[in-house]
Parts: sequence; C-alpha cells; structure tokens
Amino acid sequence: MSDNPIRFKFNAKKAAQAAHKFLTLSGGTRNYMELVKLLYLADREALIRLEKQITGDSLSALPNGPVVSHILNLIRWGPANEEDAPWFDAVSPPEGYTVKALEGCGDDELSGAESQIISEVFARYGRRDWKELSRLTHRLPEYVDPQGSSLPISPEQILKLEGKSQETIERIRRDISSYDQLDREISAYQGQEFEVPA
Repeated sequence: MSDNPIRFKFNAKKAAQAAHKFLTLSGGTRNYMELVKLLYLADREALIRLEKQITGDSLSALPNGPVVSHILNLIRWGPANEEDAPWFDAVSPPEGYTVKALEGCGDDELSGAESQIISEVFARYGRRDWKELSRLTHRLPEYVDPQGSSLPISPEQILKLEGKSQETIERIRRDISSYDQLDREISAYQGQEFEVPA
C-alpha cells in the first residue's frame, strides 16, 4: 500500500462552471455557505461514482460541517494566484453571504456525467438552507468534529467508508499519479523549441 495520499488537482475553471450551474439552478443567487456544501456533496458523489472529484478541491471538516476548502477561501478572501482567475469570471464576489452567477460562463469543462451529478445533487438537496445542509453533512460518515478548528478529509476516507476495496483505492491512487506525471512532462516540454530536420 502506498503512503502517498490521493490528491486531485484543483481546476478553477471547472469549479467555476460547477458553481455556476448550481447558482443557475438556484435562480442565479445563493448563500455561499450553501454553495460550498452543494459543491462538496457533488465532489463526494463524483468521487464515489466516477472515481474523481469535479472541482479537484481539498476537502475539510469545519465546525459547520465539511466544505470544499480552497473554494471557500476564494469566496471569502479572493484569489490566491492567477490560476484562480476563472472562478471570478463565473461567480460574483460575495455581498454579505450572497454570491450570484455571472453571465457568459460555459460548461465545456464539465463532462455529461459530472453535469448529471450536479443536477441530481441539486434535485436532492438544492432546496435546503445552510442550516439544513450543515445538519445533513454533519451526518456523513467521514465527518469528524474538528473542535472549533478544521481537519482534512481525504478521498481515501470517503472511498473506504463507502465500501470501496483497498485494491480500488490503490488503483485510483496509481491513476492519479500517472496523470500527474503526464502533466509534469507536458509542462516540461511547453515553450521549448525543437529543431526540425531539413
């Protein structure tokens, strides 16, 4: 068994499109604590069914329940770097606790299966307010009370608690490592000039 934890790569554009879809289904605006709960539930469902998260965000347990942590920080504090910029093309800065969908956001980053999961999560939980969503996510098996602080929630925890075998978890870990290696190789070659034989 590998000691390397499963870590997905955060995709700000994809996260923005997922959030935009939830906001659109909600009528265009939403309490941002409700939004981060819905995104957590969608990431969790995608992890179980598709063996990957939609947003790629890190997951954390807070006193009010689990959240997608980088997205919550984006909403509260703004971008951490230029890679976060696509989020702000799709979702407004908060006014109080409310964010709204901005016009012109596509959905080209989302697969059909991911869009379906977002629609299903909204149909199941989208009419609940943040207090109801907080109570609901407190009952998820991976949630541990952080006693006023925060605790990371690993994809392995969720997969294991949802009955995935250790062999399946190890395969997912290997697949992600392969994707990461490919990303590094592509990045290493980008911008390089190659001589073309005459």
